[in-house]
Amino acid sequence: MFIGWHTEDFPKALEAFSQDILCDKNLLIKTWMENKTICFGAYLDEALVGMISAYVFKDSIIINNFYYKENLDFETKERLLSLLLKNINNENKTIMVLVSEEERILFEKYKFDEFAPFYKAWYSGSGGTTFNSRVDEIASLNHVDNLRKNDEYAFSEDRFFYITQIMMKESSLLLSTQNGYQHSYALSKSLIKISPWVMKSGAFSDAHKLIKELMHHRGLKKIISFIPSQVNEITDLYSSCKFDYVKNYTLMYINKKPTISLDMVYGF
Repeated sequence: MFIGWHTEDFPKALEAFSQDILCDKNLLIKTWMENKTICFGAYLDEALVGMISAYVFKDSIIINNFYYKENLDFETKERLLSLLLKNINNENKTIMVLVSEEERILFEKYKFDEFAPFYKAWYSGSGGTTFNSRVDEIASLNHVDNLRKNDEYAFSEDRFFYITQIMMKESSLLLSTQNGYQHSYALSKSLIKISPWVMKSGAFSDAHKLIKELMHHRGLKKIISFIPSQVNEITDLYSSCKFDYVKNYTLMYINKKPTISLDMVYGF
């Protein structure tokens, strides 16, 4: 087993890996190209079996990718995380990661604390949706100012470049109103992910318009989103649109506690 930095053959290895594991190839490649020193892989006989990466902001760091084959052992996952943390020049910056229940024990071993519980929300893509809002109410033409302003207010951080350059892909759909923005994209031919989605506090009506337009535009595709489970306005919205909560997650951190307005985070 080799665990270390990816070689220039990483895109090819990732293509083979993604045949078995659903992953965000676009985000993985762009994160790697942005900073190859904090992207690591585990290779068995030159085949990629696990990987981890991070993205550095001015005041925080997010571990934005952690994928592995189903049978990968705990020790290898631990070595990947340990290697990443050793190579992050964190200067005591907040380091955040969204983890599943199964992964939580690994991150707790490295002194990560819970910031907030999350749900994985799942829409099956069955059943039609009605849509009555005017398109110009949610056009993406003025999304730049809305995205920059509302996202920075929610996360206390300028994430504009990351969202518009690292996360965006050909399948991206960006919708906005004066009260926030919603970004969604295809993880596969049949699965859409909402990430990120930020709204001003109390903008339930606009949030409802955006999710209905998304469901109208994406047809009968399945949709997933990761949402704070203790913000009733957000969970009520997803429930009203027939989303199920299929798995529990936790937003965890080390060093300084994050400053995030969770009531604005409709999709992490």
